[in-house]
Amino acid sequence: MSENVFECPYCQSENIQSYNIAYASGFSNVSGVTTGVGVGMSGRVGVGVGNTVGTQQTVLSMMATPPKKKSTTSLFIMGTLGIYFGLGLVLLVSGLSKSNWSLLLYIGAYAILIYAIHRRTVWNRTVYPQLRRDWERTYICLRCGNKFRLDY
Repeated sequence: MSENVFECPYCQSENIQSYNIAYASGFSNVSGVTTGVGVGMSGRVGVGVGNTVGTQQTVLSMMATPPKKKSTTSLFIMGTLGIYFGLGLVLLVSGLSKSNWSLLLYIGAYAILIYAIHRRTVWNRTVYPQLRRDWERTYICLRCGNKFRLDY
């Protein structure tokens, strides 16, 4: 067996690539111009021009997508809007909007939202860094398709 650490443990191929390189190299910018001519039933001629601009991503790059942090900002915005409109509508329809219970329901809903934001923050600080380190050490064999981690 070879002493090379940088080889696939399944097929021993040296044709491997790290996930971060596979992900970054899988994007390409696409730009194109299309022109066309058409003739209508009444004999009139029409000309059209179209632009295509965008980004293309390979399947290998999609497979090697890095882990993402959980967003606390979007949760706060969507949660606040949901509480404001959703709970407000429920309380208005049920007739509880003018009672003391409505204040308790709002406080409870915001407490749940704050707890959910706290859980995401803790996940981002504790779990995400390890996922990111694992991703940075993950390789894929370009011969057999095996993915594996190299701890060096």
